[in-house]
Amino acid sequence: MASEKKRIAVIGAGPAGLCTLKHLSQSSEDYEIVAFERNFWPGGLWVYTDMTGSDEYGVPIHSAMYKKLKTNLPKELQEFPGFQYPKEWKSYISRKQCLQYLNEFTDHYDLRKYIKTNMLVREVSPVNTTDQVRWNIIYSDIRKLGETTQEVFDAVFVCNGHDSKPNIPDIADMDKFCGKILHSRDYRHVESFANQRVAVLGMHYSGEDIAIQVSTQAKRVYACHRRKTMSPSFPDDIIQKPSIVRMTETTAVFTDGTEAEVDSVIFCTGYKYSFPFLQEGLISTENERVTPLYKHMVHIDYPNLIFVGIPKQWNHFPQIHNQSKVAVAALEGRAPLPSKEEMKRESDQEYQDLLDAGKPKTYYHFFGDEDRQWRFNKELAEWAGIEPLPPVMEKLNDYVMLERFNNLLGFNSIDYQVTGPDSFKVLNK
Repeated sequence: MASEKKRIAVIGAGPAGLCTLKHLSQSSEDYEIVAFERNFWPGGLWVYTDMTGSDEYGVPIHSAMYKKLKTNLPKELQEFPGFQYPKEWKSYISRKQCLQYLNEFTDHYDLRKYIKTNMLVREVSPVNTTDQVRWNIIYSDIRKLGETTQEVFDAVFVCNGHDSKPNIPDIADMDKFCGKILHSRDYRHVESFANQRVAVLGMHYSGEDIAIQVSTQAKRVYACHRRKTMSPSFPDDIIQKPSIVRMTETTAVFTDGTEAEVDSVIFCTGYKYSFPFLQEGLISTENERVTPLYKHMVHIDYPNLIFVGIPKQWNHFPQIHNQSKVAVAALEGRAPLPSKEEMKRESDQEYQDLLDAGKPKTYYHFFGDEDRQWRFNKELAEWAGIEPLPPVMEKLNDYVMLERFNNLLGFNSIDYQVTGPDSFKVLNK
């Protein structure tokens, strides 16, 4: 008698969810796989909409895409291993091209048949059975929010991303400000700020890009940040200021005591981890550390609840491709798990090492420092017995980051070509 297929749920059909679907479908024919995606189309946050706040059904908009966004890494560093972008495309691509690539990936690996679109997952909760925990999922079609459906699964992969819940800074008297305040998640059109005086708070990748875009239309732009060093090519016509400490009806007051008349404030202050569908108590996100997870992915108490794509500030597409492959291996026992006590000890030691190195508590899942993402990639590969990403990825990433720092206005016009597992060349500098 044939054994009953295992039911696997994947929450989200963005890059992490699509990679997970690929590896699950290629690993075994004994899975019944269902992915829940609240958009009408795969692609996650790369599915653009002009709408902000909530959509026509009252469901929160979670896309942070803006109209004129281009990738801040070349496609050679944002490619799923084994599935290339069209060769004729420039290295730095538009959001439309990236979405096209994700959908071509979806169709190439025949993943669309697993995806339920327009679905809002309301609750994921454990169901105790005689052998192991299973998972009850309650969900609704966003077009029929008054109706719910329940299904039980043998394992759940959480792939909902981490760029949907804005991190809003606590600034004194912000409610008194008569101008416009928005988070970068709700930034769409540069033309909205024509002839305005705009303060952009936060100067990481999105902050720099938005400040530069807005400066082409605005009367004046203030770049507010706590960075020790800024790019030497940062535009002179954008006025650099320290962080905003207080607002008045018409001004932003900075930590150095100066103030400036502003019409709008854009917060480019990042996002907070959010899993509103997980039953309360399943995880904690205190200090932006998702616990209890082993290797930033496997729930220590429930090893069949696995998170893909938790790390921030890394080469997202290739890294999550490999991470999702390891995640499937962990589910199947090919990446063996230590005892709960050992997993917790290792996780806590990694956190302590981070603090001992002088990093902020909120940096536990931040992989943009030095070579952390590459060490982690090798660690996962060794654990699961797979090939890590080739050395050229780290070499090219280091080159690109330095080029971006020194050439902020022109870095994304440079094209690259990977010429081998350890080599690349610059085509047009």
